[in-house]
Amino acid sequence: MKKTIQILAVALILFTACQTKTSVKPIDYNAIKEDVAKVIDNYNSSLIAKDASAQSASFANDILILGTDPSEFWTKEDFLKLTTEMFSDSTLKFDFTVDKREIKVSEDGNSAIVIEQMITPFISKKVPIRTIFHLIRSNNTWQINFFSVALIPLNNDLSIIDKALE
Repeated sequence: MKKTIQILAVALILFTACQTKTSVKPIDYNAIKEDVAKVIDNYNSSLIAKDASAQSASFANDILILGTDPSEFWTKEDFLKLTTEMFSDSTLKFDFTVDKREIKVSEDGNSAIVIEQMITPFISKKVPIRTIFHLIRSNNTWQINFFSVALIPLNNDLSIIDKALE
């Protein structure tokens, strides 16, 4: 019995010693943030340039896009149709400057959330908006698979807005 236990112990040691060692490549979160920022910068540039095809190239095929109105739930095709129509209006200007941006990368480095805040005169000259993007990495390419735009009035302005809506 003692000899069997010793043989099993030696076999266990040999078995574990022969296991393939996998090396974990460290995740460079700063490089990921730069790559993600480039995707969002390209998206914003395509909006300002009124380039629907460049804008659409940033999107995953199954993207969900939420607008500022509760009824605005769009697919990639819906949004491309809408933006193509909007971009044909020469009086509509999409100039804006992002005031604040935060990028949060997942622990595995394969997804990220980008939050931006800004005043966008084509939506409202007074009420800031917040855009929230979710990006995924597939085959070393980043794509936006969710994007939401929300008006974010200042807390001090809420009572004024409520009164205006009465």
